[in-house]
Amino acid sequence: MTMEIDLINKSYYKKVLDENKNGHSLQILGDMFMDEKKKETPEYSSIRYAQGEVYYLNKDYEAAIFKWENISDDDLKPWAKKNIADAHYEMDLLAIAEDYYKAVDTSSVVLKTEVLIQLFSLYIKLGKLEKATETIQSTVQLNPDYSGVTDMAKGFYEKYQDWGNAVKLAVNEAIRTKSLTWFSTLEGYIEQGHTVKIEPAFFNEALLALFEIDTFRFESFSTILWSSYRESDLYFQWLKEINKLLLNIDLKSSYIWKRFPDAFKETYYELVSGKFLIKEFSGLVQGHFSNWLRVSSDTDLLVSSTAVLAWDHIFPANIDADLVSEAENLLNMARNDQGNIGDGIELLESIKMWAKDQGLLDELSIHIKLVMEEHNIEEKTISNTLFIIKKSIEFLMQKRIEIESSIVDHIELNEELLAKLNGMHHHLSDMEEEKVLSIQKSFGKIKNDLRLEMMIKIPELLRNCSDLVKEDSDFGNIHVVLNDEMNNRISKYMEETALLYFREAAQGWIEDSERELKDCQANLNEMSESFNNIYTEKNIQLDCDFRVLEDWRRDVGRMTNGVVNLTKANIMMRYTPSQLVLKSAGKLFGTLSKSKEILQSKYKQFIEGADYSQAAEDIIYPFMQQLELFEKTLERDISMVFTNPFEVLNKTIEKAKVDIDKDKKSLKYLRRNPELYRDPLKIFELKLCQYEIMTSLDERIYESY
Repeated sequence: MTMEIDLINKSYYKKVLDENKNGHSLQILGDMFMDEKKKETPEYSSIRYAQGEVYYLNKDYEAAIFKWENISDDDLKPWAKKNIADAHYEMDLLAIAEDYYKAVDTSSVVLKTEVLIQLFSLYIKLGKLEKATETIQSTVQLNPDYSGVTDMAKGFYEKYQDWGNAVKLAVNEAIRTKSLTWFSTLEGYIEQGHTVKIEPAFFNEALLALFEIDTFRFESFSTILWSSYRESDLYFQWLKEINKLLLNIDLKSSYIWKRFPDAFKETYYELVSGKFLIKEFSGLVQGHFSNWLRVSSDTDLLVSSTAVLAWDHIFPANIDADLVSEAENLLNMARNDQGNIGDGIELLESIKMWAKDQGLLDELSIHIKLVMEEHNIEEKTISNTLFIIKKSIEFLMQKRIEIESSIVDHIELNEELLAKLNGMHHHLSDMEEEKVLSIQKSFGKIKNDLRLEMMIKIPELLRNCSDLVKEDSDFGNIHVVLNDEMNNRISKYMEETALLYFREAAQGWIEDSERELKDCQANLNEMSESFNNIYTEKNIQLDCDFRVLEDWRRDVGRMTNGVVNLTKANIMMRYTPSQLVLKSAGKLFGTLSKSKEILQSKYKQFIEGADYSQAAEDIIYPFMQQLELFEKTLERDISMVFTNPFEVLNKTIEKAKVDIDKDKKSLKYLRRNPELYRDPLKIFELKLCQYEIMTSLDERIYESY
């Protein structure tokens, strides 16, 4: 090893130097080289190797490399190659240095270790942290006892926060060296939270090793690890592993456990705090109770033994008879610390808080009051408090059945209500459709009757204008006179007859429509009243909106009030062949008496025999267009009457659907997860049982419970 130390430190040259020669090391080695050269079979390797070291130490790296490249000695050659890599490393030629380090071929564990250490430094310098990690792991695996190797690995992992490898190193070294220093390092990692995602079984071997070294440190280390897992997803896995481990080792009855009793007690109370479902941890209790009893001292036995007995009473299938028997025996050794009233009140308050979360606090409070009145309870004693707790749990157990029954009833009620609402919705739709058709039809009849009347009366009125043609008429201008008079008579007819008829008919139509719509409202009121009498909590009011009636009255008034603004029609001013002939004849013969008689006759025949249907169409078109536009809006207007009832029904239907869906989900959840309600009550019952055992160690009282 001395030789290897010299090679590592590059001080091999000191052993090569001829102490009989004086001068600088390079000069002496040079002289030695020349002396060696004179020999019959010279061997230069040791001298060249030493020269290389001196050149290296004087930072003449190229000269050093030259010397080391010419080493033929099998023992020195691997070290020379490693030194060549060192020289390139110093010249910052890292890629070349890496190649030389990797090329070193040796059976020497020391040289292999040195090469790995150098590669490790090189990779850090290059920023290749993954390769650095692989290299330092290989180094530790190869030669963990080599000076500074594990500390080097530890420092590297901590610097780059590679806590997984840091923990793994600490565990392995703690097991290998059995050094408390490494266990202290591991404790630090645990307290800093670097181990919470590691499977608890990973620490089993380290725990066993520490148990053999130092029982107190084992207990301390275990409870630190215990605390770290408490809020993690691996908590139950930890409890399983620690209990399995403790069951398989001799816990040394002579040793008084200082931290384990509290750890087991706190864990037990946490398990039964309501934070977890019973099925989640019931498989752990056998091992937990067994170890808890083993580590309990006289002062702790009351809690641990009564916890076992209470659990056996509430969940008899979870723990074996031997454990129950052991708990009974240990209970006789327990210090007889009687329970106090405060413990019972605290349990009762926790029951009330749970009932509040379930929306049952008011009912529970009333029940407690009735129980107290029925059994005369004035004062807060332990036995009275236990009795109230017992009755409270029984009451809440019964409420679970009532809650499910209530949800079922609520679903059935809402489904019945939904069917009724859908029926009302269909009825309302039919009612709306019926009223749209009825009101549109009645208005359409008024419009069509008026049109037919005007198409008859206007041509008749125009034909009657033939009485205006006299023998003394000015036949040259009579067509103008006739056209004006025809328009006047049409205007008068429209004002005094047609519009009057429409106004009266439309007002009657509005009154009839109002009666029909009011009948609908009465029908809806009757439906609402019937519905509200049945479903008192779902009060609905189906109020129609009759403002549209005022809109119709306003529209009718607008269409009929004032003088009708009719465009003057060119009835006699058209240029038909017959009119052209009459006009021309009038101008030519209008002054001849015999011709006037003929013209009078012809004009009369023309006026009385003309087809006025198109003229009538043109005259009534503007007015009829207003009526048709009004008619087209009726469906929308009538729908507006029923908008509110539809909205009320739709909202109520949607609310019923939501309630049904919500209740069905609640019922499904309740039936699928009955333990969500049942477990807390079973836990309360468990605590009550333990509390009763603790407050009275009389076996007869325990058996009667």
